[in-house]
Amino acid sequence: MIKKISLAVSAALLLSNTAMAAENIVIGVEKSYVPYFTELAEQFNQGKDFKVEVTATSMFDLLAALPTQKGNIADIFMIPNDRIGELADQHLIAPTNFTVNGYTDAATNASTYNGQTYMLPMSTDTTLFLYNKDMIKEAPKTLKEIPPSEWAAKFTDFYFTGGLFMSNGGYIFKDNNPQDIGLNTPDAIKAGLAAQGLYKSGVSHWTLMQDDTVAYDIMMKYFMEGKLKAIINGPWAIADIEKAGINVGAAPIPSWDGSHPYKALTGTKGMTVNGYSDNQEGAREFIKFLATPENANKWYTDTREVSPSLSVNYKEGSLHKAIFDATNIGQPMPSIPEFMKVWGPMKTGLAQIAQGQDVKAVLDAAVDTIEIDIEDM
Repeated sequence: MIKKISLAVSAALLLSNTAMAAENIVIGVEKSYVPYFTELAEQFNQGKDFKVEVTATSMFDLLAALPTQKGNIADIFMIPNDRIGELADQHLIAPTNFTVNGYTDAATNASTYNGQTYMLPMSTDTTLFLYNKDMIKEAPKTLKEIPPSEWAAKFTDFYFTGGLFMSNGGYIFKDNNPQDIGLNTPDAIKAGLAAQGLYKSGVSHWTLMQDDTVAYDIMMKYFMEGKLKAIINGPWAIADIEKAGINVGAAPIPSWDGSHPYKALTGTKGMTVNGYSDNQEGAREFIKFLATPENANKWYTDTREVSPSLSVNYKEGSLHKAIFDATNIGQPMPSIPEFMKVWGPMKTGLAQIAQGQDVKAVLDAAVDTIEIDIEDM
């Protein structure tokens, strides 16, 4: 969600003006990341005729201010990969001008747009199969084999449901071509019917979860009360689940029926260069300085966020290994700006499917809306 930028944040961001006038480099990152970047900036600054400075700011506040502030904001900042195409088309971010090597294919693909690299991947995340290890020992081979009474997923939300479409042979954009939408193909309809079957099962939590506004809370409540063996959720939910006393395990989400892998939508965030920076070459030099196995391992050690770098080793059976494996086989959220037009129509359509409306008609209407919205861009 884009937050309204506060006057305090605006002032903090605009403090970078003086530094940029001297062609120094300002990095704008979340407060929790400041120590990591400050330490590396101090190393990088040695022997340079310009300096890298670090300031704390919200990623979404910075992005909200970027179209108006442009060069009067940080030279380097963090972005989620699904914003790359939109920002690149507005010339608000610039290519890194070097090839990103040593990262998962998913993260590498997520960092590119129109054949150019715009981002150095730092963190990656996705949804997982979370299960109560006191009730089941490991993830099943397929979701279809689990009785609806034993698990839950927020399938009224396309972030959670995108992988279900892929697991049944559907797709979002074929080869990132927004003219080829695969959300109402026969395979996509099969996915819609699979989801609808859960909501029609008569199981109480699926019936309650037809209401998208309460679906997430119901899913979490039932799981933390020990009424469910498994849910589909993200690693952000682990802390609350563990506080509830659940012995939680994590694994990549199983295929629906074994016909196709469950390619959960995967998000990657990373560092990019301001398209209006007065020192783009210096900014690129710093980002290239970051792109080493040592700094990727340091990022994981310092932040405990999963890096998509192939150089980081995650303990077998750990939550972070499950996240890394899931993101490595997942579906990167498309970086093209047209992807932003998918969320709304699919949210409406998935709610209608949950409420029992005709799946084909609902998905046809959703795709029609997406196509019209893309044409109007």
